[in-house]
Amino acid sequence: MPCPSIRAAVLDLGSNTFKLLLAEQSGSTLHIHHEKAYPVRLGQGVALTGKIRPATCLRALRLLTRLQRKILLFHPDKVLAVATGTLRLARNRQSFLLPASRILGRKISLLTGRTEGRLIALSARQLASTRSPRFHIDLGGGSLEVIDSRHPSRPTIFSLNLGCVAIRDTLLPHHPASTKTWLHATTQIQKAIKKIHRPARPTHASFSGGTGHAYACLLQGKNIKARRLEGFRLQLTKLDSLIEQIRPLTLSHIRRLPGMPADRASVALSAFLVLRETMVRLHLTSVRLTTHGLRYGVWLDQIAPIPLKKIIR
Repeated sequence: MPCPSIRAAVLDLGSNTFKLLLAEQSGSTLHIHHEKAYPVRLGQGVALTGKIRPATCLRALRLLTRLQRKILLFHPDKVLAVATGTLRLARNRQSFLLPASRILGRKISLLTGRTEGRLIALSARQLASTRSPRFHIDLGGGSLEVIDSRHPSRPTIFSLNLGCVAIRDTLLPHHPASTKTWLHATTQIQKAIKKIHRPARPTHASFSGGTGHAYACLLQGKNIKARRLEGFRLQLTKLDSLIEQIRPLTLSHIRRLPGMPADRASVALSAFLVLRETMVRLHLTSVRLTTHGLRYGVWLDQIAPIPLKKIIR
Protein backbone atom coordinates (compact mmCIF):
# COMPACT_ATOMS: atom_id res chain seq x y z
CA MET A 1 0.00 0.00 0.00
CA PRO A 2 1.22 3.56 -0.68
CA CYS A 3 2.82 5.30 2.28
CA PRO A 4 0.59 8.15 3.60
CA SER A 5 2.01 11.65 3.69
CA ILE A 6 2.77 13.41 6.96
CA ARG A 7 3.12 17.12 7.67
CA ALA A 8 5.28 18.06 10.63
CA ALA A 9 7.19 20.87 12.29
CA VAL A 10 10.59 20.52 13.97
CA LEU A 11 11.96 23.27 16.21
CA ASP A 12 15.64 23.18 17.15
CA LEU A 13 16.08 25.58 20.08
CA GLY A 14 19.81 26.18 19.86
CA SER A 15 22.15 28.44 21.79
CA ASN A 16 22.65 31.03 19.05
CA THR A 17 19.67 30.44 16.75
CA PHE A 18 16.26 28.81 16.73
CA LYS A 19 15.77 26.71 13.60
CA LEU A 20 12.30 25.92 12.26
CA LEU A 21 11.58 23.20 9.70
CA LEU A 22 8.08 22.87 8.22
CA ALA A 23 7.89 19.96 5.81
CA GLU A 24 5.72 17.23 4.35
CA GLN A 25 6.94 13.72 3.60
CA SER A 26 5.26 11.78 0.79
CA GLY A 27 6.74 8.33 0.43
CA SER A 28 10.50 8.74 0.55
CA THR A 29 10.43 12.40 -0.59
CA LEU A 30 10.55 15.33 1.81
CA HIS A 31 9.01 18.58 0.54
CA ILE A 32 10.32 21.61 2.45
CA HIS A 33 7.71 24.34 2.95
CA HIS A 34 9.73 26.55 5.30
CA GLU A 35 13.22 26.30 6.69
CA LYS A 36 14.99 29.14 8.44
CA ALA A 37 17.40 29.93 11.27
CA TYR A 38 16.31 32.79 13.52
CA PRO A 39 19.04 34.57 15.55
CA VAL A 40 18.16 34.69 19.25
CA ARG A 41 21.49 34.42 21.20
CA LEU A 42 19.89 32.47 24.05
CA GLY A 43 23.30 31.34 25.27
CA GLN A 44 24.76 34.82 25.69
CA GLY A 45 26.51 34.96 29.07
CA VAL A 46 25.45 31.46 30.18
CA ALA A 47 29.00 30.06 30.09
CA LEU A 48 30.02 32.80 32.57
CA THR A 49 27.06 32.93 34.95
CA GLY A 50 25.32 29.59 34.48
CA LYS A 51 22.05 31.44 33.92
CA ILE A 52 19.99 32.73 31.01
CA ARG A 53 19.56 36.50 31.27
CA PRO A 54 15.97 37.70 31.86
CA ALA A 55 16.06 40.05 28.85
CA THR A 56 17.42 37.25 26.66
CA CYS A 57 14.73 34.88 27.89
CA LEU A 58 12.00 37.42 27.11
CA ARG A 59 13.41 38.00 23.61
CA ALA A 60 13.51 34.26 22.96
CA LEU A 61 9.93 33.74 24.14
CA ARG A 62 8.70 36.55 21.90
CA LEU A 63 10.41 34.90 18.94
CA LEU A 64 8.91 31.55 19.90
CA THR A 65 5.44 33.14 19.89
CA ARG A 66 6.03 34.26 16.29
CA LEU A 67 7.24 30.81 15.29
CA GLN A 68 4.23 29.16 16.89
CA ARG A 69 1.97 31.28 14.65
CA LYS A 70 3.84 29.97 11.60
CA ILE A 71 3.48 26.41 12.85
CA LEU A 72 -0.28 26.77 13.42
CA LEU A 73 -0.79 28.21 9.92
CA PHE A 74 0.99 25.15 8.49
CA HIS A 75 -1.50 22.75 10.18
CA PRO A 76 1.06 20.01 10.94
CA ASP A 77 0.13 16.49 11.99
CA LYS A 78 3.02 16.47 14.44
CA VAL A 79 5.20 19.07 16.18
CA LEU A 80 8.51 18.31 17.88
CA ALA A 81 10.68 20.80 19.76
CA VAL A 82 14.15 19.99 21.05
CA ALA A 83 16.60 22.01 23.14
CA THR A 84 20.39 21.65 23.26
CA GLY A 85 23.61 23.13 24.70
CA THR A 86 22.60 26.31 26.52
CA LEU A 87 19.53 24.76 28.07
CA ARG A 88 21.58 21.79 29.26
CA LEU A 89 23.96 24.14 31.04
CA ALA A 90 21.68 26.87 32.40
CA ARG A 91 20.69 26.40 36.04
CA ASN A 92 17.55 28.50 35.46
CA ARG A 93 16.54 26.63 32.28
CA GLN A 94 12.97 26.23 33.54
CA SER A 95 12.48 30.01 33.38
CA PHE A 96 12.52 29.48 29.61
CA LEU A 97 11.33 25.89 29.19
CA LEU A 98 8.09 26.24 31.19
CA PRO A 99 6.68 29.32 29.39
CA ALA A 100 8.07 28.03 26.08
CA SER A 101 6.17 24.77 26.54
CA ARG A 102 2.99 26.74 27.25
CA ILE A 103 3.46 28.80 24.08
CA LEU A 104 3.94 25.68 21.97
CA GLY A 105 1.28 23.68 23.78
CA ARG A 106 3.66 20.74 24.25
CA LYS A 107 6.70 19.65 26.20
CA ILE A 108 10.15 20.52 24.86
CA SER A 109 12.64 17.65 24.81
CA LEU A 110 15.94 18.59 26.45
CA LEU A 111 18.51 16.46 24.62
CA THR A 112 21.62 15.10 26.26
CA GLY A 113 24.86 15.73 24.40
CA ARG A 114 24.98 12.08 23.40
CA THR A 115 21.42 12.07 22.04
CA GLU A 116 22.08 15.28 20.14
CA GLY A 117 25.20 13.70 18.65
CA ARG A 118 23.32 10.50 17.74
CA LEU A 119 20.63 12.44 15.86
CA ILE A 120 23.19 14.61 14.06
CA ALA A 121 25.10 11.48 13.06
CA LEU A 122 21.90 9.88 11.76
CA SER A 123 21.26 12.90 9.55
CA ALA A 124 24.87 13.06 8.35
CA ARG A 125 24.98 9.38 7.39
CA GLN A 126 21.60 9.06 5.71
CA LEU A 127 21.49 12.40 3.88
CA ALA A 128 25.12 12.80 2.79
CA SER A 129 25.39 14.06 -0.81
CA THR A 130 28.74 12.28 -1.22
CA ARG A 131 30.17 9.12 0.34
CA SER A 132 29.35 8.84 3.99
CA PRO A 133 32.21 10.47 5.93
CA ARG A 134 33.92 8.89 8.92
CA PHE A 135 33.53 12.04 11.03
CA HIS A 136 30.80 14.59 11.36
CA ILE A 137 31.41 17.87 13.19
CA ASP A 138 28.57 20.06 14.44
CA LEU A 139 29.46 23.40 16.01
CA GLY A 140 26.70 25.26 17.80
CA GLY A 141 26.55 28.16 20.20
CA GLY A 142 26.78 26.08 23.36
CA SER A 143 28.51 22.87 22.38
CA LEU A 144 30.67 21.03 19.87
CA GLU A 145 29.61 17.54 18.80
CA VAL A 146 32.07 15.28 17.00
CA ILE A 147 30.75 11.94 15.78
CA ASP A 148 33.14 9.16 14.74
CA SER A 149 31.25 6.71 12.50
CA ARG A 150 34.11 4.31 11.96
CA HIS A 151 31.61 1.74 13.19
CA PRO A 152 28.32 3.20 11.83
CA SER A 153 26.04 0.95 13.88
CA ARG A 154 27.63 2.22 17.11
CA PRO A 155 29.22 5.64 16.47
CA THR A 156 31.48 7.22 19.07
CA ILE A 157 30.05 10.58 20.13
CA PHE A 158 31.93 13.43 21.79
CA SER A 159 29.94 16.39 23.15
CA LEU A 160 32.13 19.22 24.47
CA ASN A 161 31.28 22.63 25.92
CA LEU A 162 33.13 24.39 23.10
CA GLY A 163 30.27 26.21 21.40
CA CYS A 164 31.17 29.47 19.69
CA VAL A 165 29.09 31.60 22.09
CA ALA A 166 30.58 29.86 25.13
CA ILE A 167 34.15 30.31 23.84
CA ARG A 168 33.55 33.94 22.99
CA ASP A 169 32.14 34.69 26.45
CA THR A 170 34.79 32.82 28.44
CA LEU A 171 37.99 33.01 26.38
CA LEU A 172 37.68 35.62 23.60
CA PRO A 173 35.36 38.36 24.87
CA HIS A 174 37.22 41.28 23.28
CA HIS A 175 38.05 42.25 19.70
CA PRO A 176 40.87 42.31 18.98
CA ALA A 177 42.20 39.78 21.46
CA SER A 178 45.67 40.28 22.87
CA THR A 179 48.36 37.77 21.90
CA LYS A 180 48.31 36.37 25.44
CA THR A 181 44.52 35.94 25.37
CA TRP A 182 44.64 34.32 21.95
CA LEU A 183 47.31 31.80 22.97
CA HIS A 184 45.45 30.97 26.18
CA ALA A 185 42.19 30.38 24.26
CA THR A 186 43.97 28.17 21.75
CA THR A 187 45.62 26.14 24.49
CA GLN A 188 42.34 25.63 26.38
CA ILE A 189 40.55 24.46 23.25
CA GLN A 190 43.38 22.08 22.41
CA LYS A 191 43.22 20.59 25.91
CA ALA A 192 39.47 20.06 25.64
CA ILE A 193 39.55 18.33 22.26
CA LYS A 194 42.21 15.86 23.40
CA LYS A 195 39.22 13.81 24.54
CA ILE A 196 38.52 13.11 20.86
CA HIS A 197 40.36 10.03 19.61
CA ARG A 198 42.80 11.13 16.95
CA PRO A 199 42.83 8.99 13.77
CA ALA A 200 46.15 7.48 12.75
CA ARG A 201 45.98 8.92 9.24
CA PRO A 202 44.18 11.68 7.30
CA THR A 203 40.44 11.12 6.95
CA HIS A 204 37.32 12.94 5.76
CA ALA A 205 34.41 14.66 7.47
CA SER A 206 31.20 16.61 7.04
CA PHE A 207 30.37 19.76 8.98
CA SER A 208 27.17 21.52 10.00
CA GLY A 209 26.52 24.82 11.74
CA GLY A 210 26.32 28.53 10.97
CA THR A 211 30.13 28.76 10.99
CA GLY A 212 30.23 27.14 7.56
CA HIS A 213 27.79 29.72 6.21
CA ALA A 214 29.94 32.57 7.57
CA TYR A 215 33.07 31.01 6.04
CA ALA A 216 31.48 30.74 2.58
CA CYS A 217 30.01 34.25 2.68
CA LEU A 218 33.34 35.80 3.68
CA LEU A 219 35.22 33.97 0.92
CA GLN A 220 32.69 35.13 -1.68
CA GLY A 221 32.37 38.61 -0.19
CA LYS A 222 28.57 38.43 -0.34
CA ASN A 223 25.61 36.75 1.29
CA ILE A 224 24.87 33.23 0.07
CA LYS A 225 21.69 31.30 0.82
CA ALA A 226 22.61 28.57 3.30
CA ARG A 227 20.64 25.94 1.37
CA ARG A 228 22.96 26.45 -1.63
CA LEU A 229 26.00 25.34 0.36
CA GLU A 230 25.30 21.60 0.48
CA GLY A 231 28.63 19.92 -0.28
CA PHE A 232 30.63 23.18 -0.20
CA ARG A 233 34.26 22.47 0.64
CA LEU A 234 35.70 24.27 3.64
CA GLN A 235 39.51 24.21 3.46
CA LEU A 236 41.87 24.47 6.43
CA THR A 237 44.33 26.75 4.61
CA LYS A 238 41.58 29.24 3.76
CA LEU A 239 40.20 29.01 7.28
CA ASP A 240 43.66 29.94 8.60
CA SER A 241 43.69 32.95 6.27
CA LEU A 242 40.29 34.12 7.51
CA ILE A 243 41.43 33.82 11.12
CA GLU A 244 44.52 35.92 10.41
CA GLN A 245 42.33 38.48 8.62
CA ILE A 246 39.85 38.80 11.48
CA ARG A 247 42.15 38.55 14.51
CA PRO A 248 43.47 42.15 14.44
CA LEU A 249 40.06 43.73 13.80
CA THR A 250 37.65 45.43 16.17
CA LEU A 251 34.11 44.10 16.30
CA SER A 252 32.80 47.09 14.32
CA HIS A 253 35.32 46.33 11.55
CA ILE A 254 34.39 42.63 11.57
CA ARG A 255 30.73 43.56 11.12
CA ARG A 256 31.63 45.61 8.05
CA LEU A 257 33.54 42.82 6.28
CA PRO A 258 31.93 42.05 2.90
CA GLY A 259 29.70 39.02 3.24
CA MET A 260 29.81 38.77 7.04
CA PRO A 261 26.38 37.61 8.26
CA ALA A 262 25.18 40.14 10.82
CA ASP A 263 24.31 37.54 13.45
CA ARG A 264 27.73 35.81 13.21
CA ALA A 265 30.11 38.76 13.58
CA SER A 266 30.65 38.53 17.34
CA VAL A 267 31.20 34.75 17.32
CA ALA A 268 33.02 34.29 14.00
CA LEU A 269 36.53 34.33 15.44
CA SER A 270 35.79 31.94 18.31
CA ALA A 271 33.92 29.61 15.94
CA PHE A 272 36.72 29.60 13.37
CA LEU A 273 39.29 28.83 16.09
CA VAL A 274 37.30 25.89 17.51
CA LEU A 275 36.75 24.48 14.03
CA ARG A 276 40.40 24.93 13.10
CA GLU A 277 41.68 23.10 16.17
CA THR A 278 39.13 20.31 15.67
CA MET A 279 40.22 19.86 12.05
CA VAL A 280 43.88 19.73 13.07
CA ARG A 281 43.08 17.16 15.75
CA LEU A 282 41.29 14.95 13.22
CA HIS A 283 43.93 15.24 10.46
CA LEU A 284 41.47 17.08 8.20
CA THR A 285 42.60 19.37 5.40
CA SER A 286 38.99 20.10 4.47
CA VAL A 287 35.39 19.32 5.43
CA ARG A 288 32.23 19.24 3.34
CA LEU A 289 29.38 21.44 4.53
CA THR A 290 25.95 19.94 4.99
CA THR A 291 22.69 21.76 5.59
CA HIS A 292 21.18 18.64 7.18
CA GLY A 293 21.69 19.16 10.88
CA LEU A 294 19.90 18.18 14.06
CA ARG A 295 16.38 18.99 12.82
CA TYR A 296 16.73 16.41 10.03
CA GLY A 297 17.98 13.84 12.52
CA VAL A 298 14.85 14.47 14.59
CA TRP A 299 12.73 14.01 11.47
CA LEU A 300 14.43 10.75 10.51
CA ASP A 301 14.29 9.37 14.04
CA GLN A 302 10.82 10.39 15.18
CA ILE A 303 8.68 11.42 12.18
CA ALA A 304 9.69 9.72 8.92
CA PRO A 305 7.46 6.69 8.25
CA ILE A 306 10.12 5.34 5.83
CA PRO A 307 13.73 6.42 5.08
CA LEU A 308 14.23 9.60 3.04
CA LYS A 309 15.74 9.40 -0.43
CA LYS A 310 14.98 12.85 -1.81
CA ILE A 311 14.56 16.39 -0.46
CA ILE A 312 12.78 19.08 -2.50
CA ARG A 313 13.16 22.70 -1.48
